[in-house]
Amino acid sequence: MSSLQAEKPNLKLLYLRLTDSAPLIIARELGLFERYGLKVELQRETSWATLRDKLIGGAADAAAMLAPMPLTLKQTLPHCEEELLSGLILSCNGNAITLSKSLYDQLSPATHDAAGNGAALQRFISSRAEGEAPLTFASVYPFASHTLQLRYWLNSAGINPDTDVRLLVLPPEQMVDHLRRGDIDGFCVGEPWNTLAVQENIGVIATPNNALMPAMPEKVLAVTRSWHEANPATHMALRAALLEACGWLSDRNQRRDAVGILARPENLDLPEATIAASLNDQLLSLHGKEPVQNTGWHLFAHPQSEHGRPTEQKARELVALCNDIAPVDTNTSQLFCTDLYQQTLDFLRLQQLGSSKKAGTV
Repeated sequence: MSSLQAEKPNLKLLYLRLTDSAPLIIARELGLFERYGLKVELQRETSWATLRDKLIGGAADAAAMLAPMPLTLKQTLPHCEEELLSGLILSCNGNAITLSKSLYDQLSPATHDAAGNGAALQRFISSRAEGEAPLTFASVYPFASHTLQLRYWLNSAGINPDTDVRLLVLPPEQMVDHLRRGDIDGFCVGEPWNTLAVQENIGVIATPNNALMPAMPEKVLAVTRSWHEANPATHMALRAALLEACGWLSDRNQRRDAVGILARPENLDLPEATIAASLNDQLLSLHGKEPVQNTGWHLFAHPQSEHGRPTEQKARELVALCNDIAPVDTNTSQLFCTDLYQQTLDFLRLQQLGSSKKAGTV
């Protein structure tokens, strides 16, 4: 039982229809929120911009958010006076770059991996007739890890992401439909949308992004600074519950149980086989081919690892990558609050110690 007295026990948390929203869903399923005196409503949103605006506007208390979003708030909302901060990185990795099946069939890559597919795409773009419309690739948010990873892959292949292709932003759950209609030639998105495109035989995964930039922070628990200052104990309880859920998800055997929970209509509302692939580190990159092992596709926070710790160094690394798109204030690195994460670890250790002592007296 928690010794915290939450200032605001009734909370609304926002998330998107993505596999790495699992910590929020699992925390509710396992009763972890209640363990720390919270009653939490999960609300599913469709786009990152909508989720951001609702959080800033006070329509919700917290959100599972793209890691670069708190660091780049002024770039997307220059007149916003609020700040977003995070005391917990929920997960790393989880994304992939997918090409349309029709485009991939024209590439004939020497090897089916990040380098081979990139080189084949560069040759294809170079061979196109002058005046042809550029290929169009979608990401999920202007300053998303997905955008950074997509640009990195294109640059590595000798493709200029600003001049050789067209980049646009789409909500994650719209990616597959746009690919099916031929509106886009590829996308970078979180799971399970890459796997779904392959299962429907309309897409081919060019590379999982953990092969490009391993252990890159992906989702963070974000709150506004004003909300944190008004509700420090509530925020602690929320971080504790979610860190426990992340730790539960770090057990590969328990992830199998998570698949059925995530698939439910009130959660992700997607086929279990689609969700299971990345959770089980299985990369299905080509329709009809056997999946291959992709270890670490989802790395969830765990008290025994550093994946969940937000640090200024991690923030500065993300900001440096974002500066390739537009100038970002490096002072935002302090919005990754390692002190809040350490407080959570210390609190959980005290809780475990208290439980151990109590069990010993029975």
